[in-house]
Amino acid sequence: MRSASLSLVNVTSSYLQKPATRKLRNWQRRYTRHRADFPLNASLLRENGYLQLSGRCGDLGHGGMGAVLTAEVAKDEVLSLGFSLPGLPGPLVVRAIVRYAKGLLHGFEFLGLSPEQQAAIDDYCATLPPM
Repeated sequence: MRSASLSLVNVTSSYLQKPATRKLRNWQRRYTRHRADFPLNASLLRENGYLQLSGRCGDLGHGGMGAVLTAEVAKDEVLSLGFSLPGLPGPLVVRAIVRYAKGLLHGFEFLGLSPEQQAAIDDYCATLPPM
């Protein structure tokens, strides 16, 4: 009798852990990310005016980028990102929302890119190896 309750406990704890493991295993980005390394500037509106930050891109894809910034930005904040890509006459300035924030590391989703901006990002990503 005692071993039956013990195995029930093991089954239960194992059962509770499986959904979390399964969820992590099946998680997948909508778009492939590519390893990238270039400087960027971020600008966001705060109560006392615009806050200007600098940072460095670590990965880039069709729908967003991962970057390290010089200060923490909260999840769901919207900001402006400026960066230069090879072959473009000037910097791209895009709007993005923070989807991931842990310390200085941030994950951004691009918002409302123009067709030209999207094409420039996609063309640059095509020259980079996928992650």
